[in-house]
Amino acid sequence: MLDLLRRRSTPLSTAALILVSLALLVTNSRGGQRVDPLGVVFLELVTPIADLGTRISSTLTHTWSSYVDLVGARQEREWLRARVRSLEAEADAASAIASENTRLRALLGLRDTLPTSAVAARITGAEASGLFRTATLNKGRSDGVAEGFAVIAGGGVVGRIVATSPHASRVLLLDDHASGVDALVRRTRARGIVEGGSQAGCRLKYVKRREDIRVGDKVITSGLDGIFPKGLAIGEIVQLSEEEHGLYRTAEVRPAVEFAKLEEVLVVEPPSREVPPPPTQATVASGESGG
Repeated sequence: MLDLLRRRSTPLSTAALILVSLALLVTNSRGGQRVDPLGVVFLELVTPIADLGTRISSTLTHTWSSYVDLVGARQEREWLRARVRSLEAEADAASAIASENTRLRALLGLRDTLPTSAVAARITGAEASGLFRTATLNKGRSDGVAEGFAVIAGGGVVGRIVATSPHASRVLLLDDHASGVDALVRRTRARGIVEGGSQAGCRLKYVKRREDIRVGDKVITSGLDGIFPKGLAIGEIVQLSEEEHGLYRTAEVRPAVEFAKLEEVLVVEPPSREVPPPPTQATVASGESGG
């Protein structure tokens, strides 16, 4: 019997499917509720798969949109960063120009108050070794600069010209040990010589002991050295010498100018010295007769 069923399995299966199909057809043709068990099974299988596909598609779409938005935001961020750097550079340049214009206006205003001609120059180099303290300017003999000319800034005395070339010159700074400026204490008019090379920067020397000088006193040029105009700021007394003997007093002076921050200066022609004419026989005779 089993042998027979095995041999007849294909025709029997086909006949069974045909009978089931005919039964479903007859049942559905009577107008009642539609009977479709295979459709129900197919619907049960397909619905979760379709739902899963919809979710995957939605997730992929959202992920792609987020990626596109992220790329756009990153590009916009990089553009904004570059723009900020550009604006910062422009602001720095504008600030530097404004600062330079302020300094140049101050120098021009100072030049108008000087009794002699002056040339504006830019500092192009500096040397601050243990032996020398000098600076290099971009103006030289072709610009009217000569050795012995005074160099000043808006804050006060810078130094004096010690060497020139056609288009450059060298300044011996005020705080160099070889410098020397005839000076006055502004408050009491006590006179002395300011020299460089001290711990504070400069030293006021040869002030008579009876003179009244104090810490905090301002020191200015006397105009008697034939180099610097009178009344320019030199510095401030920050310490008095403790020596009790001798005819003179010494004081430490902090320069009014910060040499490391200088950029522009004025090179000032020394005041002209009027040399009296040589005495003649007539003037000698008149002097003798008057005596």
